[in-house]
Amino acid sequence: MTREESDPPLGPVLWGIARPTLAWTLHFIFVYAALSAACADRAVTDYGTAFVAIIVATVVALGVAGLGLFSRSRSPFHSAARWTTVIALLAILFNLAPVLLLTDCR
Repeated sequence: MTREESDPPLGPVLWGIARPTLAWTLHFIFVYAALSAACADRAVTDYGTAFVAIIVATVVALGVAGLGLFSRSRSPFHSAARWTTVIALLAILFNLAPVLLLTDCR
């Protein structure tokens, strides 16, 4: 068996590493944009609407980031993808923390 036959295809594995990080990044941007839209001097929306939108975005981000968490492969690349997923899921939950701790913009 050659090395090429034993290694997993690299494209899907790299996407498995990048997807959770991208989900966290987009969630981070959305949370702070929504809070800015609700809490700025020229509020575009109210805090309640921003709160609901952030909760929905969090559920979606957790789903997208957690897709590859239960892969059964034991290759080092898959292990890296799993750890990246765990870290990204925690980061998404930490992004949600200010929203859950604050009841309004004050």
